[in-house]
Order: sequence, then structure tokens, then C-alpha cells
Amino acid sequence: MWLGPARCVESRGVPQFYERSILMIPIENISSATVGNLLYYVSIIGVLLVVATLIRLKVPFFRKAFIPASLIAGIIGLILTSNFLGVIPDDIVSSMSTLPTHLIVPVFACMFLGRKKEAVDSALVKDVTASVLWTWAASFMQFAIPCLLTALLFGPLMGVNDQFGAIFECGFAGGHGTASAMASIFSEQLGWADGADLAMTVATIGLLSGIFGGIILINFAVRRKWTRELTEPASAAEVQEIYKQGEQKPTAYGTINSDVIEPFAFHLGIIGIAILLGRAIVWGLGKVVPFSLPLFPFCMIGGWILNGILQRTWVADLMDRATFARIQGMCLDVLIVGAMISIEIPVVLAYWQPLLISSVVILVTLVLWMFLVCPYIFSQDWFELAITHFGVKTGVAAVGYMLLRTADPEVKTEAGSMYALGTPFTSAFIGGGLVTSAVPYMIQSQGALTTGLIFTGGVLAVFVVLRLFFWNKNARPEQR
Repeated sequence: MWLGPARCVESRGVPQFYERSILMIPIENISSATVGNLLYYVSIIGVLLVVATLIRLKVPFFRKAFIPASLIAGIIGLILTSNFLGVIPDDIVSSMSTLPTHLIVPVFACMFLGRKKEAVDSALVKDVTASVLWTWAASFMQFAIPCLLTALLFGPLMGVNDQFGAIFECGFAGGHGTASAMASIFSEQLGWADGADLAMTVATIGLLSGIFGGIILINFAVRRKWTRELTEPASAAEVQEIYKQGEQKPTAYGTINSDVIEPFAFHLGIIGIAILLGRAIVWGLGKVVPFSLPLFPFCMIGGWILNGILQRTWVADLMDRATFARIQGMCLDVLIVGAMISIEIPVVLAYWQPLLISSVVILVTLVLWMFLVCPYIFSQDWFELAITHFGVKTGVAAVGYMLLRTADPEVKTEAGSMYALGTPFTSAFIGGGLVTSAVPYMIQSQGALTTGLIFTGGVLAVFVVLRLFFWNKNARPEQR
């Protein structure tokens, strides 16, 4: 029995079925063996995560570097593949490589679910607006720089594919989750299989740069008196990692009596509705546009629409934002491991020069964008907000908040609130949103040079707006 006509594509030798109707998968392909294999693969990843967590908690280097256990588990798994030790067979690796494509869907579907409408202090509106514009320009840079380098240097001299210009924003600003999601676009829809491995590599480079680079920048700022609250050198190792008996904190709240339904099951149902809404949007747009659309960003839109509807009803009281965040985080940890395991090391080594050059140029530009602009566009807590954005734009939101807590240990500044208030105007579009997923198609149709020039123009346009309406030429970087 079929739910609709489908086409079959190959991904690392493993058939995947993408159906053109409102649902995706033909029923006859969902066999008990498939479900059993899924449980087996997730169990392997679970073992890697447990081992990595123990290593993360006990090895001083990883504690001080604040490297997440999921990344350690992915690296261990990568070492166990045929790239190095050959413990994990290639057929299992091939199957695991398909997990991120599907797990990223609930990650994005959860993005807006359970969010309450927040009251905005009018005094923060200007800073939040400037923060949003700064963030957009930072993402535009991560498109513009590699596109121009690819068109003018890497392409002519090294024969690098034009799509190389798209991997940095999805890896740096989007993180491992977005890099995993974009893998299918690069390999299956655009015919550039190397993009999947390179996007994950860029995400890892960005994460490590955000952690180590952020701590260096905070300590530099302390000496320059740019921090408002922190007066002593900072270390990520100061963050509490284990909550002892009596100090544990709730990670979610039950909103429904378990006699009615397990609260996590109810929240999974809400996520399912968001995913189906996203699939319906893709199906509808598929009748209009002549090319295939990725599912994950539209599931985020589906979640946003669903949340907007439910927040106006009594069902809003049944939704717990923390529960959605826990489900989202669990899926993200599993997909990071699956994606890291599937990286082809020879591909990464073949691109080491353009990867290194692009990463250095982007990071230097981002730091300059912080220090030369942020002090003059934010009326308060400029460095704390800037370092939060640096962590988010190189790693993930968790890195941004970790750096914020390092620079503002007692959370006395408004930086966290300003960042949170701006996310609805950024996360749906950049760093894994609609613009991120559209850029590869833009490069395909316009070329890397034209795309790079367009985004360069976008950066300049944002700077002009900031200069005209938000600039305080008498501002001083010192905050204490």
C-alpha cells in the first residue's frame, strides 16, 4: 500500500524514499526489520554518548574546554569507523548517516513550540532592533566571504565547487544540526556529495572556535574594562556541570496528570502536528515551485503557526517549553553523533586549504564586526551581548549562553533578554532558517560570485542603517 507516488534516491548507498504527497514514506518500506535496525543504531549512539559523558566529566581538558559530550561521542565514533580502526562496519555507518536528515525535523519543529508572548520593555526595543540587524549582517558575512573566495580564488585555482560558499553559514551560524540537515540538499538535490562532510567539519571548527575564542575574547575584554560585571579572568571550567543531591534542578515540568497521558507523549503529539503542518506547506509549495524543498525549515514554520494558534486557547497551559527543549536537545545530541560518524576524512583533507583560509577570514571579520560596531550601536551591556552573539554565530545558542554566563556570572546585565527577544526575527531565517536553506539554490542559479556580491551588498546596507539610526559616536567601549 502506498500513500502516494514516490521517487527513490541514493544516499551513501542506502535507498531513501521521498514521497510527493502530504506524507513522506510508503507504508511497505516501514518494516519491523527497519524499526529494529533503528533501535540498534540508536543504542550504539547511546553507548557512545554515555562513554563520552563520563570522559567529559572526568578529563580536565574537556571540562575546561567546555566541549559537549555529543561532539566527543561523534569523534569516538568516527575513530571507530573505517577511517581509522574499522570497528564499526561501513553498512552501519551508512545507515547511521541517514539519522540526522530525519532527526533534524523535530529539532526545528520544536523551535517555537511552547513559547509565550513576552512583554518588551520599550527601553530595550532599540537595542533589540540593533541586535537583530547586527545578527543578520553577521550571517550575510558568512555567505559573502566564502562565496567570493570560492569564485575568485578556490574555484579558479583549486577547482572547488561553487557550493563551497554555502557551507560556512550553515556550519558556523547554524551548528551541527543545520549542517546535518543541509547535507541532503548538497548531496541529493545539488549533486555535491562532499558538502555533507564539509558542512559538519565547518560546524566542528566553529564550535571549537566559539568556545576557545570566546574565552580569549572575554579575558581580553576584562583587561580593557569592556565587561560590566566581570573583573577577573574567566574560565569555562567555572560552570557547574554536576548537580549534587539536594541541588538538582528540574529540566521540565509536568502539565498533565500522568493518569491522563504521559506529558512527554502529549508533547510528542504536538511536535507531530507541527511536522505534519510543515509537510503540508512543502506539499503545497511543491505544486508551485519546480524544485524539491527541504522539510526542516517548514516544520519550524509549522511549529510557529501551531504555537500561535494554541497560545490563544486553553491548550497553551498544557504545553511546557522546557519539555520541548529537552526533546529537541535529545534529538540534537543523537543527530550530532550520527553526522560526525559519517564524515569522510579523505574529503576533509582534500579541502583543508580552502577550509583553513575561509575559517580564518570569517572569524577575523566577525571579531572586527564585534569590536568596531557593537560599542556604538548598543546603549548598554554591549560586550555581553556581543560575546553572546559570537558564541551563537560560531557554534550554537548553548555556546552563546555559556559565554554570557562566563562574562556575566550573576546574570545582572540585560544581554540575555536582548538576545532572546531578537531570536524570533532571526532563527526562522538565518542560522538554519529559510535563507540558509535557500542559498545553495541561489548559488546554483546565480553563481558564487553574484551571490557573494549580493550578500556583500546586504552587509553594507545593514551597516548604513546602523550608522544612520543607531550609531552613538560618543560611546566608549569601557563599561566600568
